[in-house]
Amino acid sequence: MWTVNDEAPERPDVNALIRGYFAELTVRYFDRPTTDAEIDLTVAEFPAIGLGVFLVLRSDGVAAGHLGVYPTGELTRFFVHPDHRRGGGGRALLAAAEDWARSQGLARLFLDTRTDLVEARALYTSAGFAELPPPAGTPGQFQDHWFEKVLTPR
Repeated sequence: MWTVNDEAPERPDVNALIRGYFAELTVRYFDRPTTDAEIDLTVAEFPAIGLGVFLVLRSDGVAAGHLGVYPTGELTRFFVHPDHRRGGGGRALLAAAEDWARSQGLARLFLDTRTDLVEARALYTSAGFAELPPPAGTPGQFQDHWFEKVLTPR
């Protein structure tokens, strides 16, 4: 059974998930193993500062995933541990993010992602996100695709 709640990223089990998230991103993007020291550097380089909410997915109490939402409605750090994928946890996180955004009066959720995260892009599309053209300017190193979901009031 899935539960999703706003939790502190510093909790040891949640922090372990965050480290797993960065490890997977590194392995997939650079096609090589990573180290604890490299993960430490990545966490320091990309801190989760200024989030409106940090949602943690749990499966029968076990930390299974996370998703951050900035006050603007931008999604970040969306991750479901491989042991918990394909069971609806990602959709539960997205639904909780939508509920939070609506409670804040936001009209949309949006994000950017990478080309190699094929499964994530498929999930966003199936969850009602539309892919957008790149914004003006030079995208960041890890920005290849942009998505948006307009939120209708409930």
